[in-house]
Amino acid sequence: MLFFLTDLLVLGCINGIMVVGLNLQYGYSGLLNFAFYAFVAVGAYVAAVTTMGPPPSNFGVETYILQWSLPGPVGLLLGGLAAAAVGGLVFSFTVPRLRSDYLGIVTVAAAFIIWTFINNFIPLFDGANGLFGIPHIIGGTSLSTEEYSLVMAGLGVIILSAFIWASRRIFRSPYGRLLRATREDEVVVASLGRKAWHAQVWVYVAGCFMGGIAGGLYVFYLTAWDPNSFLPLESFFLMAALVIGGSGNYWGAVLGAFVILEGVNEVTRYVPTLGSSANAGSIRAIAIGILLILILRFRPAGLIPERWLHWYPRASSD
Repeated sequence: MLFFLTDLLVLGCINGIMVVGLNLQYGYSGLLNFAFYAFVAVGAYVAAVTTMGPPPSNFGVETYILQWSLPGPVGLLLGGLAAAAVGGLVFSFTVPRLRSDYLGIVTVAAAFIIWTFINNFIPLFDGANGLFGIPHIIGGTSLSTEEYSLVMAGLGVIILSAFIWASRRIFRSPYGRLLRATREDEVVVASLGRKAWHAQVWVYVAGCFMGGIAGGLYVFYLTAWDPNSFLPLESFFLMAALVIGGSGNYWGAVLGAFVILEGVNEVTRYVPTLGSSANAGSIRAIAIGILLILILRFRPAGLIPERWLHWYPRASSD
């Protein structure tokens, strides 16, 4: 029972980090990014190949780059930086030139291009075979599965709390007000002499960094990296969790991650499957889709709507 609860907490924190990162991009600045899970995959891969070392001679054929043996926390940080670098590259080719729906369409295309490249280019990513034998983030310390789950749960809570704090600071800062102004009306922002994408680039990169950290935590927890765990469709689930929880609100992002991505996933395990257990994933997608439709119909601002800050005190009446 304890392992079940800590497992939910670990995966919930990982999903929470992803949705908080996506909230920076979409909730704060209005940037549609359906390629977010591709950056998570990049961070996960770099975290793996910088800590695995060379493959054992008796482990079979496994090809991957770098083959470094760095400590787990260093690999985790490098994964986040790699995801941020790829995110900055995608940003430079899309956001300054595209807006709104067109940006969303291009990020969908980018997600499928990155995933297809990862899944088929064997010399770099080992293709669909994935990577196995990824060490624990704490190194060679011998811990049981339950003990390691507790360690990862504590680490996940710490990192998620730090990112929530950073998200809150951005939201309440002048930079956060500029981002929300850009989200609401780019023309007005441009009329004041500011280029919208100049304000958005750092928050976009920061969101990708959070996604890369989440991917690194994921592979260190599972000790494996499988391209099929990072399908482009997962980005839509992240977006659904953000919209249902409350876009623009960091607490709404966390609530959506735990309730939608974890709660619905666990509940659908006990729903009678439609002919085969392989349909459990389809039931999960249907349940999230129905919840998304209901939220958009009856509570479009999400379960925890975005807070509007009042910066000027009311005039006192004498």
